[in-house]
Amino acid sequence: MQIDVLQTPNPDTLKFSIGKTLVENGSLEFKNKQEGKNYEVVTSLFDLGSVDLVFFGSDFISVKKKASVDWSVLTDKVRKVIIEKIDNNFKPIVVENKPLNTDQIFKKIDEVLELKIRPAVAMDGGNITLRSFKDGVAEVELQGSCSGCPSSTLTLKQGVERMLKHYVPEVQSVKAVSI
Repeated sequence: MQIDVLQTPNPDTLKFSIGKTLVENGSLEFKNKQEGKNYEVVTSLFDLGSVDLVFFGSDFISVKKKASVDWSVLTDKVRKVIIEKIDNNFKPIVVENKPLNTDQIFKKIDEVLELKIRPAVAMDGGNITLRSFKDGVAEVELQGSCSGCPSSTLTLKQGVERMLKHYVPEVQSVKAVSI
C-alpha cells in the first residue's frame, strides 16, 4: 500500500494519504481510544502513546501527535499501523450526516461549506462542520489537522467568515466551537 505523508498547517498533525476510500459521505474524528473502539486502526494508533487525535477523511487519515513528541520518532510507526490495519478487506465507513437544523439559511451555509471551503480544508488534512446558526453567528467545528492549528483562527476569520458573508449575507460572524 502506498501512503503519502503530507505536512499540514498544524505542525503537530500529519496527513497520511491512503489512496483508497476510507469514509463515504463525511468524515470521522476520534479524540481518544474509547471513541475509536470500533476501529482497530484507531485503537492501534492511540496505543502508540503519542497520538492525541485521529481523523478519517475520504481517502486519508490525519494524525495529531502530542507536542512533546517529534515526528521523526512517530511517522514510521503510524505508517506501519495504517499498513497493517487498512488491508484489502477494509470496507469504507459510511457516515450519515444529519443536519442539526433544517432552516434555509443553515442549508445555504452548509452548502457553501461543502462546495467552497471543505475541499480546501481537506487538502490540509482537516474538516469543517456547521454546528449551529443563530443571531447571525455560524458556529463551526474544526476537525483533524484544523483542530488546534496555530493558523486556524486566521483562516476562520479571513477565509471562512469572509466567504460565508459573501455567499450568505445573513452571516455576520463565524465562531469555532468544540463538541
